[in-house]
Amino acid sequence: MDEQLRRAYELTARRVPMIADQIALQPGATSFPAVRLTDPGWLEDRVADTATRWGSDDPRVNGTLWWYSASSTLTGIPIATALVTGVAARPRLGDAVAFLRDDGYLGGLTASSALPVTEGLSELASEMAAALTPIIDALAAASGVRQAAMWAITTDSIANRALDAGTACGDRARGSIFARGLVDALRRVGVVMPDPRFVDVRAGSLSRQFTQRASCCLIYETPGSGKCVSCPRRPAEDRLKGLAALVT
Repeated sequence: MDEQLRRAYELTARRVPMIADQIALQPGATSFPAVRLTDPGWLEDRVADTATRWGSDDPRVNGTLWWYSASSTLTGIPIATALVTGVAARPRLGDAVAFLRDDGYLGGLTASSALPVTEGLSELASEMAAALTPIIDALAAASGVRQAAMWAITTDSIANRALDAGTACGDRARGSIFARGLVDALRRVGVVMPDPRFVDVRAGSLSRQFTQRASCCLIYETPGSGKCVSCPRRPAEDRLKGLAALVT
């Protein structure tokens, strides 16, 4: 790991606490070369493991659940480092180490170098597309989840993690601007994905911006589970009422 990245990790972990748990191997976690994320056989094992944890016999549901978590981690680390420090943890799989949490989800990924964030986010988008595309293609083969659905999930992950990092930097709106810029840059390098969408929710005198999701994690299709508060399959009025309860 180069010194620039080490410093970026250190500063980001102070500002965005969840990142601290994603850039260092956690107790009980299993590390592996990050390129293994592109192996359909290895991903089939992740889908099967998710099935045992959630009680679903539908590989499409289990693949979606696993990607919902993994895409948040894979996009969240470079986004947070970029917004906090101006340099991103390079989202390159070939020289990175990843690890699984004890619940079977992707716990984190440690890069080996930093990538300066340039105007237009073109380099970050190119490297992110190069890393995520083979994972999505392999997971589609392993689970039957459509690539388009996984790219929609990726849009929402980018939006959510950018909002979190923007909040940590004292400007939540800065996060939504970054998310839109990154998705635009990903499209310019050939990725087909929906726009990140946001909604301002008011509760009394307070207001907070949330992601208006384009994707569904399908958790409600597992035994004993319901729809998330922000689920796009909830009626809009019901969804906004639930989000209002989260405004602080």
